[in-house]
Amino acid sequence: MVYLKITDLIFRAWYYFRLGYGTYLSFFVGFATFISTTYYLAIEKISFLSDLFGRFYEFAVLAILIIIPASVGIGWLHMKRTLAYSTDIEVSVEANPYNYVIVPGKEKEIYAPLWLTIMDSLERILEKQNLLTDEEKKEIEKIRSNISVLMKGGVIGKPRLRHLLAQLKKMQQIQ
Repeated sequence: MVYLKITDLIFRAWYYFRLGYGTYLSFFVGFATFISTTYYLAIEKISFLSDLFGRFYEFAVLAILIIIPASVGIGWLHMKRTLAYSTDIEVSVEANPYNYVIVPGKEKEIYAPLWLTIMDSLERILEKQNLLTDEEKKEIEKIRSNISVLMKGGVIGKPRLRHLLAQLKKMQQIQ
């Protein structure tokens, strides 16, 4: 039990480190490195560019004025006009263990029992009026069975990362 908490803490710290470093710190360091390297290794060495940008800060301001809108445009294209972002999300969804289990909390305690109650009520009403076919009854039973499996902490579907699901299940049992 203590092992899981220490492991969880370590992996959370690793995740926060990667997020903070990769998103923020490395961005600023990389941007500053790009501008200073470009200026001191290229602009200063080429006479007509050196005349155009006499000082480093002039080049830095111009670079910022060009790079920010260009980056916004590229980011917009990434999100809206290419398959790159949708592919990123698809891979994330496949790898997310919570997509194959009921999330602890309101989903497990409220929504899943509510779904079963509504399904049972509708099934009784439809049966009373003889509106259900055998195929529809089988489909309802399949859904009811899947919800029951999920409510007991089981997994439905075929997640790629079974070992993460096993760890998730252990963590749910501890809570």
